[in-house]
Amino acid sequence: MTALAPKADFIGVEERVHLAAGGETPFLKSHVEAFTRYALDKSAGLPGRERQLAMHERARARAAELLGVRADEVAFIPSTSDGVNMLAGSLDFAPGDNVVLESIEFPSDVYPWLLRRDTGLEVRFVGGGFDVAPGDLEAAIDERTRVVAVSHVSYLTGMRHDLRAISEAAHRVGAILSVDASHALGVVPVEARLADFVFSCTYKWQLGTTGIAVGFWNRERRPEWAPRVAGWMSAAPAGGELRRTSFEPRDDAMRMTLGNPSLSGAYVVDNGLRYLLDVGIERIEGHVIDLTGRLREGLVELGLDVLTPAEPERRAGNVCIARADGPAFLRGLAESGVLVWEADGRVRYSAHLYNDGEDVERALDATRRVVGTLGQ
Repeated sequence: MTALAPKADFIGVEERVHLAAGGETPFLKSHVEAFTRYALDKSAGLPGRERQLAMHERARARAAELLGVRADEVAFIPSTSDGVNMLAGSLDFAPGDNVVLESIEFPSDVYPWLLRRDTGLEVRFVGGGFDVAPGDLEAAIDERTRVVAVSHVSYLTGMRHDLRAISEAAHRVGAILSVDASHALGVVPVEARLADFVFSCTYKWQLGTTGIAVGFWNRERRPEWAPRVAGWMSAAPAGGELRRTSFEPRDDAMRMTLGNPSLSGAYVVDNGLRYLLDVGIERIEGHVIDLTGRLREGLVELGLDVLTPAEPERRAGNVCIARADGPAFLRGLAESGVLVWEADGRVRYSAHLYNDGEDVERALDATRRVVGTLGQ
């Protein structure tokens, strides 16, 4: 299994086994040049600002291409948390309404709904521990469900959800489907139109940076939606006194972008998305499925408690194991030059386009040594 991208294109990949994409991908060396272009444009007055905004629009177009949607349906926001909070704050709930989530969901997709419980909203959790069986989420949806919030790929277990099945169940009762694609976009295809809203950070699988995230508003499904927050960037163009004394939201997804977006981030995101699109998301998916298949197989052979499903269609770039001693496990792998991620009682190995079969075997050898030291 040969890498799809040269390790030399990335900082810090040639001298170690980098299997930590689920936390932070390594930085493209070409991002340094992208930052330089931003610095030059930022220093060039109004003409430079116009070039920055043009770069922002190009990055939006690339994000839309990756999602398979129109550029006017995509906006950049500061983070996934900002997007979910904006959505939660825009909805009216009645006592007895519910939002359905998994018990293994990432906190950013949970907390905004917990804050709305003062309206009588029930936050309905599905599953327990690390275990959420296929179909459990759909089974919890009823006629009072207003929102179904789910990560396309779980940060905790690496499980990839069947978005089509969840979409059908949610939309059958008129519920909104909100998808966090932070562990999917850039490594596997994301059928954004199955959802009403998609949010994704860019600093993981999209080879981007912090401070800028992708937001998708499905205008075909929710044409009347508007956030209940506003800023100068989110306003429809107006001149003179009207610009200061009235407000209408923009007619595209930029109604989600309240103030100046991260223009420096747009230069990095544009460069990262171009890199991924040049390789092709289907090629990347096939590559990581092969790598994570071998990785999972090896971890099972070592007798570890593997949380990630075996079926290729139910996983992506993450393979996770349950470990109560995660920090010690992480340190043991790092001593062998293997970078992974740990939190919440599990260790996560993440493969991307710059990884190859040798990386996987080196990681398995290092894991074998750590298990020999720490025990099962």
